Amino acid sequence: MPEPPRKITPDMLAEDPFRPSRIDFEKGMSATPVFALALIAANILAFAWELKAGALKSKAAIIAAGAIYGEKVFSGQSWRLATGMFLHGGYGHLLGNCLALYVLGLASERAWGRMRALYIYFFSGLAASFVSAFMQPKPAVGASGAIFGLMGAAIVFFYRYRGSFHVRDRRIGAALLGWGAFQLLMGVLTPYVDNWAHFGGLAAGIIFGFTLPSCLFEDKASVKA
Repeated sequence: MPEPPRKITPDMLAEDPFRPSRIDFEKGMSATPVFALALIAANILAFAWELKAGALKSKAAIIAAGAIYGEKVFSGQSWRLATGMFLHGGYGHLLGNCLALYVLGLASERAWGRMRALYIYFFSGLAASFVSAFMQPKPAVGASGAIFGLMGAAIVFFYRYRGSFHVRDRRIGAALLGWGAFQLLMGVLTPYVDNWAHFGGLAAGIIFGFTLPSCLFEDKASVKA
């Protein structure tokens, strides 16, 4: 025999002090992630400079503009590891990276705060540039290694704190995982894509995701204290 329906009492609806309410991650995201918009602006300005300087006219020109190029990097021009992150090979390259940076910026700023998100972006980008320079001989440009760093950190974030979010928020992590896998696959299948930079940035982002504390849970701990 099925059990009769039970009445819902106020005690059932009360918050369990040992299991605090879940964080509404999506609701707290800002539509204007400041750090991501600032980086997008920097990339656009750098691309405008490339066009004016004629940096896209030849291999020699893009190398002279500051591209990541192993032969130069390991001959003392380590600054290329940073400058190459802000250069792009064309309008489509720039647009795709800016869109990805905005989308990941929404989640990253919410998860880590502006300064830590910027830290993840910049140092993942440096790691991506180093791996690219070490593993392949061609000049490379683009922010995608740094963007893969944000993606790796965000995926780990949703795994690491999965018990603290609503189901719909945990799906963001699953969507990012699928998106990242698709982008890596397309990179392998598409010529002229710097997959080494993607793998290097992703690996760095994963490490940061496991080691950096989230500002969300720091704020929560300070409120409790």
